[in-house]
Amino acid sequence: MAQTANENRQDYLEKIKPYQEEIARIQDKEKDILSHLSAFSEEAALQKLALADEMFNLTSCYMLENKIYQSIFNKQSEDMLNVSRKSLFKGIVYMEDIVTNLIDAPYSDYEDRVYALSGAGAEKVYSLVRKMGFTIDLLADEYGGDTSKWKWTFVDLEGRCAAVAKNVLDLRNILVNLDPRAPDYELTALYTRLVKKLLTQAAERFREKYEISSQRREDFLRGIDFLNALKRIHIILDERKEAEELKKTAEVWFQKLNKDMIKKKGAS
Repeated sequence: MAQTANENRQDYLEKIKPYQEEIARIQDKEKDILSHLSAFSEEAALQKLALADEMFNLTSCYMLENKIYQSIFNKQSEDMLNVSRKSLFKGIVYMEDIVTNLIDAPYSDYEDRVYALSGAGAEKVYSLVRKMGFTIDLLADEYGGDTSKWKWTFVDLEGRCAAVAKNVLDLRNILVNLDPRAPDYELTALYTRLVKKLLTQAAERFREKYEISSQRREDFLRGIDFLNALKRIHIILDERKEAEELKKTAEVWFQKLNKDMIKKKGAS
């Protein structure tokens, strides 16, 4: 016999109890850390790192609650999806607070921010960036992926993730760390490949957003910024062929943008 609406509600509340307790723990921890947070320093950077990690955990809790809601009521919980997105966004902002949201910028512009994270260790930082990307992918799927009205919002989140991923990479010592004899060689090599992939995807996704959806000049320029950020890494790594190809691609994209803007102006 089918359960009544009240029984469904009670079943739902019972099943989400563990997650509600974890959510309360995370929210209390966030309040405590923020109440003692100092101006930017190495200690503050590590605290923000912990906050970002907890926000991604919080996002997962909300998504699990949504799964339970869906299994009982046969529909998504808009409230759970909304708070999932907000906690994910907050976690990304905490990461940006540490290493900035700069895309195409000289490493010297944010090097002190990367240094502030040295106490956490590269493995922990890189693992958190991967967790951030994984959480974005999971939530995008919950929203319906490419069929969702939120599709282009996730392009922005993916781009911010790519920028953070690039900004935690120690470009000052990257060549040393990519020496096969270096202790962190494998970790650095794997992470560098990930950063290249994320920057490439971000560039393509912003170009796609411009062409299919927004027609906003800023979106295409954002895509070009990601190409140029990737080019900087290739130059540092002395990968001249790849850097030259990206330079040509960025020029082609910029020419197309200018033509589109002229056409748009003429049509108005």
